[in-house]
Amino acid sequence: MDGHRLSLDIWRLIFQVTTKQDLRNLCSVSKSFNSIATPLLYRSITLVEPADSFHDISRFHLEKKQPDHLKGHWYLLSRLEDEANHSLRTFVQEVILTCPLDRIIDRDTIFQLQLDNRLPNLIARLPNLRRISIGIVPLQSDNLIRTICDHSRKPELILLQQDGIMADCTFIDQPLPCVSTLHASVNPFDERRGSDEATQNRSMLAIQRLLFHSPNLRSFSLTVYGNYGGCVIVMPRFGVIQTFQLTGEETFPPIKELKLNGYRMNDDEWKHWRDRFNWSKLSSLSIGPQNSYQLLGRMAGYATSLTTLKVSMYANEGYEDREGLEQLLLSFNLLETLELKGYICSVDAIANHGNLSNLLLHEDESVVKEHSRRVLSVQELDHLDIHCPKLKSLKVDIERSNNHLPDYVLQKLATGFKRLRNLSLHFELGLTDIDHPIKPTLNYSSARSIGQAFFDRRKQSVIDFDNTFTLTLWTGAYWRRFPQWEPAYSRFEGQYTATYSLRLPSDSAGEIEFRHLQKERWDLMSRQDSKKVSPQHCN
Repeated sequence: MDGHRLSLDIWRLIFQVTTKQDLRNLCSVSKSFNSIATPLLYRSITLVEPADSFHDISRFHLEKKQPDHLKGHWYLLSRLEDEANHSLRTFVQEVILTCPLDRIIDRDTIFQLQLDNRLPNLIARLPNLRRISIGIVPLQSDNLIRTICDHSRKPELILLQQDGIMADCTFIDQPLPCVSTLHASVNPFDERRGSDEATQNRSMLAIQRLLFHSPNLRSFSLTVYGNYGGCVIVMPRFGVIQTFQLTGEETFPPIKELKLNGYRMNDDEWKHWRDRFNWSKLSSLSIGPQNSYQLLGRMAGYATSLTTLKVSMYANEGYEDREGLEQLLLSFNLLETLELKGYICSVDAIANHGNLSNLLLHEDESVVKEHSRRVLSVQELDHLDIHCPKLKSLKVDIERSNNHLPDYVLQKLATGFKRLRNLSLHFELGLTDIDHPIKPTLNYSSARSIGQAFFDRRKQSVIDFDNTFTLTLWTGAYWRRFPQWEPAYSRFEGQYTATYSLRLPSDSAGEIEFRHLQKERWDLMSRQDSKKVSPQHCN
C-alpha cells in the first residue's frame, strides 16, 4: 500500500492523533507500527475501571484474589509490575485513578491497589511520570502521596472528587508542592460521618488545609451541597461549618482557575480573599449553578485579568445577581470566553469585551406564564456584531411566536458575524402548556429546513465560510433541580430534548450533513451494552 512509502517519522505524527482503539489494532499490522503505537498506548494509563454489576463489585473482594483471566486494567497492571517490562514503564507519563460519578467503583481494584503498597510501589518505578490524577479518596494514603512528592520527576498531582473525609491521613498537614489541581465537593450537613461536633465539621476544614498546603495550586474548584429538598426539614445537631475559617496569616496559592458553587463567603472571609488573593493570576472564573451569594459584585475591580468567565443558575430559583454580574463585566475588558446560563445582563456590558471569541447566552425555559425569558433582538445582535468582531462561537436563544420563527433574527445571524464558525440556537418547547407545545416543532424536517435556509442566506451574503461551519439547533435545559418529585413538565422536556447538528456538504452538489446527537448517543450506549470489550494493550 502507499502508506509503506511514508517514513516512520510521518507515521509517528499520524499516530499522535489516532484513537487508542485504532492504535491497538495497528499493533498487529507490523513490527514497525507496533514500535510506534506501544509508547503512545502506555503514555497515559487508567488503573481503575467501573464495575458492571454488584456481582463484579463483591466477587473478588470476598475471595481476596486476582481474577482468573487477566484483562483490561488487571492485565495492564500485571504487565507494568513485571520485572522484565522496564521499557514499558518508561513509556508511562500519566496515571489516572478516577471513576465517573455516575458509575459504581470497582472495589476489587481498590483492594488490590491497596494491598502491600502495590500502587505506591508501581508509581515509584515509573521513571518518566509527569502527572497523576486521583479521584478515589480511599487510594489517597500517606504513603502514596509521599511517594509522589518524593518522585525524581516531580510529577504534578491532580486531586479530584475530594469530599474532605480523609480518615487517618496526615498528608493534608504537610507541604504539597506537587498538587496542581484540587476539586472538592463537600456536604457539611451530613451527620453520618461523626458523632461529635469536631468530627462532623472536619470536611470543610480539611479542604481548607489542602488548599493552603498546596503552594503551586493552579486550579481550585469547590462545591458545597446538602440540606436541599426532601420531605423533612433536617435540623443539624451541631453548628455546621460551611466556609473556611481564615486567620489572615494564610498565603493563597497562585490560582489561575477558580470555580465556586454554593459557597457562602461571609464578609470577614471576603476581606482575606480581597486583600491576600493574587487576583492578577486569576484568568478563569466559574460561579454556580447554586447561589453565588453576591460574589460577582464583590469581585468587580479585583478579578480584572479574567479571559474566561462562566456563570450559571438553576432555573426558577430566583437568586440571580444581575447587578453584580454587570458590575464585574464593566470593571475590565479582557474576556475571550463568556458563558451565561440563567444570567441575562445588558448587551452593553457584554459588548465591553471586544476580544470575545466564544459567547453563550442561555436562559432555561420557565414554567411561569408571567415570566418570559429574554432573547436578543436584531438591534442587540447588531450591537454585538459591531463591538465583538472576533466572535467564532455564538450560542443564543430564539423565541417563536404565533407559530412562526423569528425570521429577522435568523436573517441577522445568517448574514452577520463574519468570523463565526459555530452557531447554536435554543428553542423553547412550551412548558407552560405541555398539551399545546410551541410550533413549529423542532424535528428532523424542520431542523433540516431551518439549516438549509440559513446556509443559503449565508452564501448569498458573500461571507467566506466552509463546511467546517456548524449550526446546532436544540431543545432541553442546562440546569434544573427539584426539591422533591420531578414534575410532569420536566418529564415532557426530557422526552423532547433533542440536538441537531448541521454542516455544509463536502461537495457543492450534496445535501447538508445532518446529525441527531441524542440518537447517536443512544445508539452508542446500546452497542456498548450489547458488546462489552475489555481493551488490551500492545506487547
